[in-house]
Amino acid sequence: MNGSSEFQIKLLENFEREQKKLIRDRYRKKPSAAAKFTELIQQFIIILSANPRPRPPLGHLEPWPKGTNCAGWELWKLEFKMPTLRGAAGQGRLIYLINTVQKQVVLVWIYTHAEFEKRPPDKSLKRLLEEIIEFSNVSDQTNNLTQLQEGEIVEPEAGDEESNGGCSSDS
Repeated sequence: MNGSSEFQIKLLENFEREQKKLIRDRYRKKPSAAAKFTELIQQFIIILSANPRPRPPLGHLEPWPKGTNCAGWELWKLEFKMPTLRGAAGQGRLIYLINTVQKQVVLVWIYTHAEFEKRPPDKSLKRLLEEIIEFSNVSDQTNNLTQLQEGEIVEPEAGDEESNGGCSSDS
């Protein structure tokens, strides 16, 4: 995480697992290329913390899996060149969420065009997105409760009264 930037970056466990898998599968015998890939991801983290909405061709809004669209959240995808790889494996993709209320970027999934032609299956992506959003809503409520217990006054934000945080719920 990077607390000094405008947007806080969070790496989802799934993202970290998929990043390690990419390094293992694509860069096992190329340590210098693996280092370039890791450095590229660090550069993306710096870029996204300052500007989470990069213009095409690097980044673009991504359609939500059916039933997961949520007010205050945006689903984005970066498309980039994987260091030293060619063909479909050379086309990197990074899916992330922007929490516009809390000014957070949540890195969700990293993969290549060889793993998924467009993106991971909607069913898998939907499950992850719902978990992220639900956890964020629970964390918000816990933080507000902690602040109340410490005697701080917490003003409810617009939309806080909705139990699902403004998310569609046709699961």
